[in-house]
Amino acid sequence: MTTVHTSRRHLLARGLQLGGWGLATLATGRSRAQAGSGEPLAIVLSPFLSPAALLTAYRRLRDHLNQALQRPVVMLTAKDFRTLAEETRRGEHHVVQLPAHLARLAMLDWGWQMLAAPSVQIVVVVGVKRTGPVHSANDLRGRSVGMLDALSLTATVGRRWLELQGVAADVKTVPMASVNSALFALDRDEVAAFVAADTQLAMLPASTPRSDRVLTRIGDIPGPVFLASPGMPGAEREQLRAAMAAFTPDASHPPSAANATLGPLAESRLKLLDGYAAGARQALAAR
Repeated sequence: MTTVHTSRRHLLARGLQLGGWGLATLATGRSRAQAGSGEPLAIVLSPFLSPAALLTAYRRLRDHLNQALQRPVVMLTAKDFRTLAEETRRGEHHVVQLPAHLARLAMLDWGWQMLAAPSVQIVVVVGVKRTGPVHSANDLRGRSVGMLDALSLTATVGRRWLELQGVAADVKTVPMASVNSALFALDRDEVAAFVAADTQLAMLPASTPRSDRVLTRIGDIPGPVFLASPGMPGAEREQLRAAMAAFTPDASHPPSAANATLGPLAESRLKLLDGYAAGARQALAAR
């Protein structure tokens, strides 16, 4: 079972206070485990939204897995992408969700196996303030751009876009704890632009300020990938893979990484991530 580290215990405690559903999960987990249905399954989510927003967005999937597996399921997150990547490399979890390039690295170098990825096509968005002065990449010179952790795929794509526009040397990139934080920073004029996935924007809580407009859209990338640890028994892995494949998204909500059908990524699509994975490998080795 996943070891809950101090930082993650804090995040989980925050999740338990939000609507009570996490607390119900743990309480139900104890009773079912005592009834012989197995230990709780912990799934560690990528920290691209605040803990509260993540737990809310993935509640439907958590509930589905809880029923399909007849096993208690809890969802946690990490303080940043580097922490999650390093814990994944050390094999501290059974199931993790990683950005596609880190997932590719985990499969190539650390022996992790793909469970599923969302079927949605994800586009990286560079957003600016609707009434602000930025109308082109050149207008970003001398200004700040908010991005997720440098190991996130959106930040990797965003930095590459700045380089291709010839403005990377004149733009300050500011790490953001979450996409929520980036939108608040934009609203307060603390950054002139932000980089995020369009599906991440679709998952934002209603309380997030939306004073933004799209400056540009950059290609399409795979969504975050669920992975099983090398040590997970094959039968358990296949049961979890089948349960994820049976997930039905909520048609009343827009598609997102948390609200889409789940299935494997084709090897040809995974190979397109090799360049990004190589960059992540170097970044992890540098520290």
